[in-house]
Amino acid sequence: MVSDEKISPVKGPDTDAEQISTGEKIDLRLRWFADFYLRPFYWLFGKLGVSPNWITFLGLAMALLCGYLLAIGKVPYAAAAFTVSGILDLLDGYVAKKFNRMSSLGSFLDSVSDRIADAAVYLGLMLYFLNRGEGLYAGLAVAVMVLSFLISYVRAKAETLGVRCRSGLMSRAPRFLVMLLALYLNGLSDWILRIDLWILTVLILETLAERIIETWRALDK
Repeated sequence: MVSDEKISPVKGPDTDAEQISTGEKIDLRLRWFADFYLRPFYWLFGKLGVSPNWITFLGLAMALLCGYLLAIGKVPYAAAAFTVSGILDLLDGYVAKKFNRMSSLGSFLDSVSDRIADAAVYLGLMLYFLNRGEGLYAGLAVAVMVLSFLISYVRAKAETLGVRCRSGLMSRAPRFLVMLLALYLNGLSDWILRIDLWILTVLILETLAERIIETWRALDK
């Protein structure tokens, strides 16, 4: 149940078994802390015998709900749905690994559901800004969505060619955290989500460029 943006569990937040990029270190630490603090809930789901695939579908449903709530302007409720979606996104992989329920179908469903979930959230943001007459930020939301897809595609393609391709600051976990903070803090100012989109756009472009350059250098030898 591990998507193209997921990384194997690590022993601690400072693990560096091999040379890794700054962005990957951030991603690993975020995942380690989430794994550590949410482990009791993971264990409960595993013991209840819940299928990792059903957890994946439930996480996707919460992401779709988040997108809908954004589209109708209910940002605080969207933040709650986004949080649950992220927890379930971690949970399916944990349950699959720890309880020996990993499968090729699960991995496929997880990757596909991640892309659909991203699209739901960013399209919800697009509609949120369109309803407010802010075409620029609606366009930025679409740009972030497309760039996020490109990051995942570049990595997946590079790995089929034998290149590790995990450089850049904005892998899936940091993207989730930046968006989550913006959704929760948006009540302080309507500018929070606007600033968030600019930050995501710039850092995702940086990540995309780094991954293309990394793959280019690795293959052009």
